[in-house]
Amino acid sequence: MTKAAWARMFARVLIAIDDVRQNQAVVDLVKGIATEGVTEVHALHCRVRELSGYSWYARENRNQAAFQAEAAVFDLRMAGLAAGADVRFAIVDRVAEAILDEARAFGADLIVLGPPRRREFAARIFGSITQRVIQRAACPVLVAPRAAGRSGRSIRTGTPASGHQS
Repeated sequence: MTKAAWARMFARVLIAIDDVRQNQAVVDLVKGIATEGVTEVHALHCRVRELSGYSWYARENRNQAAFQAEAAVFDLRMAGLAAGADVRFAIVDRVAEAILDEARAFGADLIVLGPPRRREFAARIFGSITQRVIQRAACPVLVAPRAAGRSGRSIRTGTPASGHQS
């Protein structure tokens, strides 16, 4: 398939932005498949809300959330792509639904997600936003690869097994 045919097929792309460290993989993937003057990209950042006691709180403030979305838009526009962004609240266990609602409202031909945070075993136990979006999306979904050398696990180094430092 030629790049022109690909561009016509996926003219409206929704990207879900999580944090700056994962944004780059998503943005680079979209820049590689998008065509200037044809592809329209819409970045969505969900401000996750959680219930604590009797009140709701967001993990990040309005400025932090706007920075996430606008950083992706800036990078896409610098690549010559038509891009816009939206920040919306999503309840912690309803992020996939928020992404799918935004994709429907935007008329997305393609959804691009960042690499999953959880490994396969943890995703089976606790669930996965990526898996829910893939299963329920009405359009194709691309998942950006993890950065080379990044396993997603934290490795503790420099500490002897006894727990005492030398």
